[in-house]
Order: sequence, then C-alpha cells, then structure tokens
Amino acid sequence: MVTRLSTHHLGAKIKRIHTIPRFPIRWRWFLLVGVVVLAAVLLLSLITLDLERNAWLKSQDKHALAQVARLGEALKLPMLSGSQAEVDVLVTGMLKSSPDIIGVLVNDAKNKQKLFGSLDAPTVAEEFEFNPATHDGQTTRLDLEALWYVQQVRYAETSLGFIAVRYSEAAWSDLARQLWVRMLLTALGVILVSGALVYWIAGRMSHPLERLAEAAEQVAAGNLNVKLLEKGNDEITDAMHQFNIMVRELKHKEELRESVGKYLNPKLVDEMFKGGVVMRNNHKQQVTVLFADMVSFTSFSEKNSPEAVVDILNQYFEVFNSIIHYFGGHVDKYIGDAVMAVFNHPNESPKHTHYATLAGLAMTMACARLGLLRDNGEAIAFRVGLNRGEVIVGHIGSHERLEYTVIGDAVNVASRMGGLGQGGEVVMPFKTFETCETGLEFEDMGNINVKGVKFPIRVGKAVAESDDVQQELETAIALAFDITLPSVIRQQLKEVE
Repeated sequence: MVTRLSTHHLGAKIKRIHTIPRFPIRWRWFLLVGVVVLAAVLLLSLITLDLERNAWLKSQDKHALAQVARLGEALKLPMLSGSQAEVDVLVTGMLKSSPDIIGVLVNDAKNKQKLFGSLDAPTVAEEFEFNPATHDGQTTRLDLEALWYVQQVRYAETSLGFIAVRYSEAAWSDLARQLWVRMLLTALGVILVSGALVYWIAGRMSHPLERLAEAAEQVAAGNLNVKLLEKGNDEITDAMHQFNIMVRELKHKEELRESVGKYLNPKLVDEMFKGGVVMRNNHKQQVTVLFADMVSFTSFSEKNSPEAVVDILNQYFEVFNSIIHYFGGHVDKYIGDAVMAVFNHPNESPKHTHYATLAGLAMTMACARLGLLRDNGEAIAFRVGLNRGEVIVGHIGSHERLEYTVIGDAVNVASRMGGLGQGGEVVMPFKTFETCETGLEFEDMGNINVKGVKFPIRVGKAVAESDDVQQELETAIALAFDITLPSVIRQQLKEVE
C-alpha cells in the first residue's frame, strides 16, 4: 500500500486549488491577446486619424484658400463702388456653387458686417475672432476651432474691408467615420484570427499541463505507477521529465520503506523516512508482550529439510503478522520458531491487553485452520504466552547495529508464560487477565513458580466466551488468510467494527 500522510496533504492542497473558480489558460491568453490587439489598433487608429486629418486639412486649405482669394478679387470693384447688390450676387453665387461653405461674412471699410448663408450673429460672435490690424493681407486660415478663412480686400493701397468664409467639417466627419469603421472591422478580424490562433496554441500548451495536474492528483491518491509521455523539447517537457523522476524516486522510496519495514520497527522506519533522523527517546511504558512458539520445534526441524522448515514457519508467521496488526500490535522480532509482539507501542491503545489476548486466541485458531501436519500426522501447533507490565523502550545494541525494542521483567514473564501451556493455548498471569474487557474466561492453572520471578504467579488460560468475541476472532482470521487485502483496509474494517 503506498498511500501516505504526505500524499494526503498534497491531495488536500490540490482540492483547495480546485475550489477557486477555474479560468483556463487558453482563455487567459485569448483575452490578453484580444486586449493587446485592441489597444494597439486603438493607438494606431488615433495616430492614423491624426495623420489623415492633417492631410485632409492640407487639401482643404489648398481648395479653400483658392476659393476665398478668387472671391476677394471679385469683390474689389463692388466694394470700392459701394454696390451692395453686386456683393450679394457674387457671395450668393459662391454659396450655391460650393455646398461645403456654411456662410460668408463681409466686413466693409466702414466696419459694417453682413452675413450670408447659414451664419447668424451669435454663431459668429462665438466662433469668429479676427483683428485686421495684425493680418498681413494674405488669404489664410485662422487658428480657431472652426474652419474660418479670411481675405483682406484691397484696391491698391486702400483697404476696402475683409471677407471671412466658414467651411463645413462634415466631409472630415464622414471620412473619420469611415476610417473608424474600417479600422474597427480590421481590429475585429485581427482579434478573431489572432485569438483563434492563440487559443489553439494555448490549448496545445495546456493539455500537457492538465495531464501533469491529473498525474499529480493520482500520485497524491497513492498511485506511484504514473508516467507522463515526454514529447517535445521545451519547458513543459522538462517539467514532465522532472515529474517522472520525482515519481520514480517516490516509488523507490516507498518500496525501500516497505522493504525496510519488514525488518525494523515501523515507528523507526517512519522516523527515518520522514525526518531522516531517528530520535533516541528511551523511556518506560506500560505494554502487553505476546510470545508464540511452535510446539516440539526441535524434533520438527530435525525431521524436515531447511527449506521446508523455513517455508512452513513463514506461512504461520504471515498469518500471525496479519492478526497482530489487525488488533493494533506490531511484531517486534522473530526468534527462530517464535514471534514476539508488543501492544501499546508504538501504536497506543487503552485496551491493549484485551486486544493482545484476542490476537493470541486468533493465532491459535488460525493454526488449526491452516491445518499443516507433522510427519507423524499430528497437527502443527503454537502456544502463546502473554504478560502486561512496564518495560524500557529504547535502542539496544552497538553503535554499528541497533535494535529498537522493549526489555524488562515483563518481557521475561511473557516468554515464560508460553512454556506453561500446551499447543493451542493462551496462558497469562491473572493480573494481566484482570485488565481485559468482558467476553473472555480465565481457566485458572494455580500459582506457579516462574524462572526469574521471586514469588509464585497465579496463571491461567484465556478462553473466548461471548459470541461477540468469537465473531471478532473469526473476522481477524478471515482477513489474515486474505493476504491480498491491503493492510489499510483491514485497519479501516477494524475501526468500523
């Protein structure tokens, strides 16, 4: 099983990221390019409009200056003779022939003004401003917002007044409108074409990133068999390559963890792989120790080949290991034909003695289910001994080789208990049995002297009494024989029960 706490955190982080409203990269690039193109087109449009207006004004000036100059020449004699009728005819004729002229202002030598066309006094007062004294006499366009062209009317050295012609900007407005429409249509076309191209390119880029995210989510869920296709020679391919390397390293580390976990204490393995440093926190702790050894192992080993002995022991130990883990204990060590297990360390449980007793009973029942026989036809049996007490938990051994285990009188008594029973029996001190939950029965064996203990100990055999306990044992045995069932699922089933 490869699911670990670190991958759980990674999975939670990915889920938190997914709670943010999703805005795909391709749409971001599409909007970015659209905004940039639109801004560029607007800027170019403003520059183009300014250039076009200057060109239009230049053309307008050329046309208007010539018209106003001709009108000024034509008005010399009528204004000199004071013939207002001729002035009216000439100005009116010009207005009819030039629709782009809004109106004409004629100012005579006596400073009397007459307006022609669509001009009125308020408009002239608002738009027009001219000082003949500062004018050089040439036909010119005034520096005003509106298009006013003036011409002083002179005969020889005599000033006869001046004329001012107001031209319309409707032609420019129409031209500017057409330019805007063309440029906006062009911008829209460029945005659509470039946006579609960018959308396609971004899609090509986002697909590998989506595969990378999906693969990361699978790794977070515990699947370390993920491998991404490395195609291309860019940064995304580099990221995929590094991701594949990371997954290979994680898989190798997980395989190494599982391999080392078969030989070392699981707590020790977790400390090594999580922090790289093993904390030597030697301390005392209340635990329940379980010993199980094969009955008449010496004669069994003498009559069978080494391969057969090892194979049969491993079959039993495989089942024992599953049962011990199911009830919350862990295998501390294998000693020849015996297995030593500890409950309440490193996984703490307030009911560790009760669970250790259930584990012992399930182990003896599993031996009968396994049904392996000796050469003489007798069933292979194991006897189990239990004891609860305070032990020293620590790293025992030399600098070159250490063992993280438990030592103390409680361990010694547990090892002696197994020798007091027969095959298929679980023997323990009465004081240990008293800490068990209901559903078990104690068959008293009396006070017995135990080697290494000063006073006799009241011991007895633990027996399953209630249907609930029997069902618990059957469940543990069934799961133990289903060796393909992941250990994490076994633990979850136990928590449910």
